[in-house]
Amino acid sequence: MKNIFTAITRKKKIFFPLFLVALVFLLLGNFFIFSQDKEKVNEKEEEVVKTEIYPKYVGDSENNPSLELRAAISVFYDGEKEKTLYRENAGEVLSIASISKLMTALIALENYNLEDPVGVTEYDVTSRTEFRDFRAWSETPINEVIHPLIIESNNSSAFSLALISNRYLPGEKDPVENFVNRMNSRAEQIGMENSVFINPSGLDGAENYNRSTAEDLALLSRYLLDNRPEIFDISRIPYYRVHSPDGLIYYEVINTNVFLLDDVWGEKIAGGKTGWTRTARGCLVLVLFSPGKEGYIINVVLGAEDRFGEMAKLVDYIYENYRF
Repeated sequence: MKNIFTAITRKKKIFFPLFLVALVFLLLGNFFIFSQDKEKVNEKEEEVVKTEIYPKYVGDSENNPSLELRAAISVFYDGEKEKTLYRENAGEVLSIASISKLMTALIALENYNLEDPVGVTEYDVTSRTEFRDFRAWSETPINEVIHPLIIESNNSSAFSLALISNRYLPGEKDPVENFVNRMNSRAEQIGMENSVFINPSGLDGAENYNRSTAEDLALLSRYLLDNRPEIFDISRIPYYRVHSPDGLIYYEVINTNVFLLDDVWGEKIAGGKTGWTRTARGCLVLVLFSPGKEGYIINVVLGAEDRFGEMAKLVDYIYENYRF
């Protein structure tokens, strides 16, 4: 009997520590599972938060803006994701006039030494009718010439930048043709599948013109926001004085985007570009900071008689029908 009692006692001494070890492992296992479940819940909550930053449609599905234009698009973009808020004929290929200069500026900024003088004189362009508003961009730094290109949509600055392409870009013998080829190649790389450029300014050709879609221009705008925001920074400047290297002022540039002259609108604008020709009619890219500045609202209007009036209607529609 004594031996039986002794054996049971020994088993208890062995069993109790094993029981404690098993209990600890069980508690640790449950804690680990709980931690994993909590992480999954947190991940789902983060996904919900990311989804909620996109504008929620709160309007009437039948309440569409009555826009007098050929095409339009409005896209919310937060740097990662996007949501189309409005579209009308957004895939139609149309003339885009001076909105082309966004691509012109991109090519120059990506390839040129901005401190170099442009070095184009009136003698270089006497046979080119494109220089109807030519100014003597001889000693002016390239960076200075990009400002009137974007701010006042200056055509001579566009062709001046194209005329010096052979300095920086290997390719065709004719520098303007070389520059335009690079514009088309860059558009293809960005994914602008329905865009074709025939010149660096956006002026209508005799039988052709620079063309694109509202979708492609929204895509270009997103690319610039991510990679070349300085282009849109320049486009927000209401007035600018163009200087030569010796500090002399050539002339004052006034922005063609009249929204920048309005204090209320001016605070909302992240960038943009105007355009107008007889073929294109009024065109406008307008990038706005979203409410709370959690992203951007990229708006494109093409083929409007009143580009600013139609853009105002489009923006009012977005603010009235979406909750940010």
